[in-house]
Amino acid sequence: MVHRVSILLSTFNGGDFLSEQLDSLIRQSYKEIEIYVRDDGSSDQSKEILTRYASQYSNFRVEFGN
Repeated sequence: MVHRVSILLSTFNGGDFLSEQLDSLIRQSYKEIEIYVRDDGSSDQSKEILTRYASQYSNFRVEFGN
């Protein structure tokens, strides 16, 4: 039986480190993961980074808040 792991992440203006963090999650040896990210209205480049990852990875979900 394969177990799926869900990773929940909240971000706000973390663009300077966001790609590094997301790459680390994606590179994990266990591949049965889903990554859910909620951005709480960032004014930096976080939205663009998250949009790019969501388009690249089928197991990546993103929601944008105010």
